[in-house]
Amino acid sequence: MLETEAMALLVSAGVSYGRREAALMAAGSARALADNPEAFAAHLGEKGFPAYRRALREADKRLEDIERQGMKLVVRGGENYPRRLEQIVHPPHLLYVWGDMQIDEPFPVAVVGTRQASAYGLRHARRIACDLAKAGVCVVSGIALGIDACAHEGALDAQGRTIAVLGGALDRFYPEENRTLMERILDAGGSVISEYPPGKKPERFSFLQRNRIIAGMSLGVLVVEGPKRSGAASTAQYALEEGREVFALPGSIDNPASELPNRLLAEGAQLIVSARDILDTLVIEPIGTQKRENVQHEPALFVPEGLSGAPLLVCRALLSGEKDFDDLCMAAGEDSSEMGALLIEMEMDELVVSHAGCMYAPGPAMERKNGLS
Repeated sequence: MLETEAMALLVSAGVSYGRREAALMAAGSARALADNPEAFAAHLGEKGFPAYRRALREADKRLEDIERQGMKLVVRGGENYPRRLEQIVHPPHLLYVWGDMQIDEPFPVAVVGTRQASAYGLRHARRIACDLAKAGVCVVSGIALGIDACAHEGALDAQGRTIAVLGGALDRFYPEENRTLMERILDAGGSVISEYPPGKKPERFSFLQRNRIIAGMSLGVLVVEGPKRSGAASTAQYALEEGREVFALPGSIDNPASELPNRLLAEGAQLIVSARDILDTLVIEPIGTQKRENVQHEPALFVPEGLSGAPLLVCRALLSGEKDFDDLCMAAGEDSSEMGALLIEMEMDELVVSHAGCMYAPGPAMERKNGLS
């Protein structure tokens, strides 16, 4: 489908998804439909046919308006269209994109949940999303308040990739409270996408439709918190229907926000407590742990001069390679709270590098490349 013809079909008022799909199937392509719309008037419908003719005449102007607003178009069947999304029952014919239009990600995982999240849910959503992003996963969510926002923020914490899917048009951004977050996503090289043309206000139905995109473009969906009847529930249902993995974070039975993930666990969703659980299920090897081929000179590790106390003991422990958090606590003789603060400082000094699953590896400051310090 070409951009002009695809957009004309999409913005034609009165042409439902089903009629659009029927007309495309009958014509064979958007170009063929545009070249002879009269032949497919019955498929477009009594109101849809004149609306489509009108939209075709206005298509070039609409494209100019879209370009002025900094939007790009990703057309179904074309370059950059998410290949997994193309496989769902009702794939969007067209996606409007702000930011990076390379949205066909190799390892996308959705993280979703309620707007009325607990401190527990917010904390773990951000932590898990951060660790996923560190492993090279693109975090997909709906940029709503609560869990969605924390998922995006976690990916940004890791300087990773994240995609926000809107329930309305890009130029009708909602919720306004997260506009700054949207700008951070774009500044960090992420993407904000929508199937709705400019001017479309978000509605309850459009948010539910949006959820099929979140699930459809992802390898799996993590539900952190949510009531049994919620947007997160619809995202999980779409994931199940499309054969995607469904993960859930267990929560207290006293917390209403844990009703959905606990119910999903009872129905067979995979229980997860860390990003490692998701990575193992999806067979995603974290960046930094993959074997490098054809490398003639691996960095030799050494303990930098001037260290003492716990930092010295941590670096010595890492000389043999990657260690988990508990191993480093034992090696340094520190409790978990003190070790957490210490590792943050050591990461800032490039002595250690954190990986998914609370794993730590020697940082650049411990590497002596090619035998030279």
